[in-house]
Amino acid sequence: MLKELTTIVRTESVAHLVSELEKLDVTRFWVSHVHALGAGVDPGDYRVSFEDGGAYSEKAKVEFIVDQETLEAALAVIRDHCATGRRGDGVVVVSDVDTVVNVRTGDRNRLALL
Repeated sequence: MLKELTTIVRTESVAHLVSELEKLDVTRFWVSHVHALGAGVDPGDYRVSFEDGGAYSEKAKVEFIVDQETLEAALAVIRDHCATGRRGDGVVVVSDVDTVVNVRTGDRNRLALL
C-alpha cells in the first residue's frame, strides 16, 4: 500500500528534509510555498494580509509518496529534522494512495515514481 504525505513545515527546513528523505529512497517530491493561517501561525514570525484574512506565516508544503514499510521512518525523519519545539512547526497528513500512473511511460504505482 502506498501512502501520500502532505507535510507543512518551516521553509528553512525543506532542503535538509528532502536530503534526509532521499536517504530513505523517496524519489519524487512536490514542493510549494503556502501561507499557514489559524492555529498554524507562528506567533514569533507572522505577517498580516487582508487578502489572506489576517495573520499568516510563510510555510512550505512538501508532498511525497512512500510505501507502507517506509511510512514510520519518513514520519520520524520529518519530526527529527523539522521540529523546533515552537508553535508553527507544521503538520503531516497521511493519505492512502490507490494508484499512481506515470504520464510518460504508463508505469503504475512504485514504478511510476522512479
